[in-house]
Amino acid sequence: MGKDRGRGRRNHHSGPYKKSNWRGQKRDRPQNNGGQSNRTTPQQKSTLRENQVGITEFTNPEAPGFTGILKSRFSDFHVNEIDCSGKVLELNDLSVPKVAIVAVAEKELDNWRQELEAVIGPEVWKDIANLAEAKHDPKIEQKVEIDVTSLDKEQRTQVHQLIKQLYKGKLLSTTIGQQQVKPKASLEEKDEVKDEAPAQEDPPVPEEEKKTIRILKPKPGRGDNRWSFPADYVTFLVHKTNLVTSDVASTLAARLNLRPSQVNYSGIKDKRAKTTQNFSVKRRTPESILNAARCQRNVQIGNFAFQSNTLKLGDLQGNRFRIALRHIDKEKRGEIEVALESLRERGFINYYGLQRFGNSASVPTYEVGVALLKSDYKLACELILKPRDSDVEFMRPIREEWFKNRDSAAAAAKIYGDKFIEKKLLDGLARFGESDYSSALRQIPRNMLMLYPHAYQSLIFNRIASRRIKEFGLKLIPGDLVYVEQDKSDGVEEQEQQAEDLDGPKEADAIEDPPETVEEEDTIEEESLFKRKVRPLTAEDIASGKFHLSDVVLPLPGHDITYPSNECGAWYEEMLAEVGLSSDQLKHKEKTYALAGAYRKMIISSSDLKWNFRLYNTPEDTLIASDWELLKNIPVTPEPAEDEGKFLALLLEFSLPTAAYATMFLRELLKQDTSSASQTLLEKEAMSKGETEKEVVAKEEAMEEEKEVTAEEVQETEEAEMQEAKEEVQAN
Repeated sequence: MGKDRGRGRRNHHSGPYKKSNWRGQKRDRPQNNGGQSNRTTPQQKSTLRENQVGITEFTNPEAPGFTGILKSRFSDFHVNEIDCSGKVLELNDLSVPKVAIVAVAEKELDNWRQELEAVIGPEVWKDIANLAEAKHDPKIEQKVEIDVTSLDKEQRTQVHQLIKQLYKGKLLSTTIGQQQVKPKASLEEKDEVKDEAPAQEDPPVPEEEKKTIRILKPKPGRGDNRWSFPADYVTFLVHKTNLVTSDVASTLAARLNLRPSQVNYSGIKDKRAKTTQNFSVKRRTPESILNAARCQRNVQIGNFAFQSNTLKLGDLQGNRFRIALRHIDKEKRGEIEVALESLRERGFINYYGLQRFGNSASVPTYEVGVALLKSDYKLACELILKPRDSDVEFMRPIREEWFKNRDSAAAAAKIYGDKFIEKKLLDGLARFGESDYSSALRQIPRNMLMLYPHAYQSLIFNRIASRRIKEFGLKLIPGDLVYVEQDKSDGVEEQEQQAEDLDGPKEADAIEDPPETVEEEDTIEEESLFKRKVRPLTAEDIASGKFHLSDVVLPLPGHDITYPSNECGAWYEEMLAEVGLSSDQLKHKEKTYALAGAYRKMIISSSDLKWNFRLYNTPEDTLIASDWELLKNIPVTPEPAEDEGKFLALLLEFSLPTAAYATMFLRELLKQDTSSASQTLLEKEAMSKGETEKEVVAKEEAMEEEKEVTAEEVQETEEAEMQEAKEEVQAN
């Protein structure tokens, strides 16, 4: 296998920030010092670490940890969607469905012609035959029209079938309806009534609709484009490599003359990976979809099918992961087996992963969320536009200039394209005024804007989960919340009702039982249906043995949520108060930013975890076959003999429900930080052992080249994070 560093970038950039200009100067390569890098990049300084977003605990801190490099190459990380029926989706069928003309026996055709002779006589058939043989003339409309008002639907279908089968694409036929109108009655025909007001003119009375079959000579290269497939929506699998889901969808939409919102999918998949997922579009032929996909590098499609409804975000059960962890210590196989067994038995804490909080430690997304929730729109805008060490080269001077001069129009003009949040915000400030921060923020699409408050909710969830595990361990305590309906055992999250409702929170459905009443004519405030989805465990519940820690849910803070009726419940208000907020304030005077709340499982596990060890010799070796490689019988790098293998990898295979983070699964296993900065340093250290200076420098350069971040890739990552937040909102 060749190198998989190809990024599959789009090549349609133009304007001041063409692709060749975005990359800027190549970063200085680290000076080798005995195989160790003595340089800490700005990105490493400012990248978020797990403990900064509340990720601190483990389900089994006593289990041994070990070093394993995650996503050393994107071919080490494979994701396959699991559909609503529980099927793991794999690209394994490249056939392209086509509508074939169902042949009718010659004798049957003769019978039809005799039945239709009253309408389509010999002269008409002659005109049709002449039209079929005529050369295309662009100056005139070449057609034959037949009045078929007297024919029923079945007979009209027979006419179309005759045209199709006899002329095989040389002619196209379609039925046209035209309403006929009865003539107005004359005054003489109307009854005249003495001493009454003059009769008013009657409105036209529609008669039977006139139907015409129009037979046309098609333009060269065009065939019968009428929709004749089994259902309106075409579904297909997309297998992509090192690409963002939304970018693939946008390119397909452009090539199919659709809006991006008309290319639908069930969930976002990792960019730095090889992934397979379901897509759907309405009334585009499989052949045209295939042609649209051919313009994208590292995208293959297949497994076409048809259904009556479109896909929606959240239409999946979860994802199947196949992951290679490189640079495993050969001497620790036994300890690693123990760690794997512990993970399978105890599961892992269902933290929100680092990608939920952006890529900057100096301006994490949750800080913007706090500002929005406190209605401090000026601070929110300043945080979004604030200079940061980890920024891409072209954006840094734009931020710095805006902070100094506050000339939004000038800053916006320097940003190519209109996808960047910063561009939308700057355009808003230029349009509404440099101090109208609230209006400017509304120029950002709501699903993107709500990423910030959702990030703050995620931070609180992570901190509560860590404190709950630290103080009470892996035991149930009275007051823990569980779903009332226990069939939600596999659900990750009961999402906020209001999060994608542009009109704000929905009214709760009617509750069957009437609210209780008390004396003195006071009434107890009726709980919303959402609050009643959960209930607290009692001591008796715990003693019964019917409940486990995997049943417990923790709330994400909101104004319409049930909090645990134990010590954990008070922690929410304490943490909100740290930034000057309360649950009541999350209702917000602007419905856009209102947070009703949500529930999320505290502990989840994978019941189908499998693993094996594999030797390899170079960082370029392909260790896991992708769907495409399996389909095309492309072999992975052969495994060397035991005494010849230089490195050891751990190959994992497991499934997780939607909205769960594979990185948090791996963190529990490795007992190490999964941030990109930590992984980069670990990989450099692992590669340096036992290698020559030349090998180290070459591999460090390869890593730098593969992991370079361009402005376009940063935007893709942001879009993926925002879309992931939207997916989680709509899930379940």
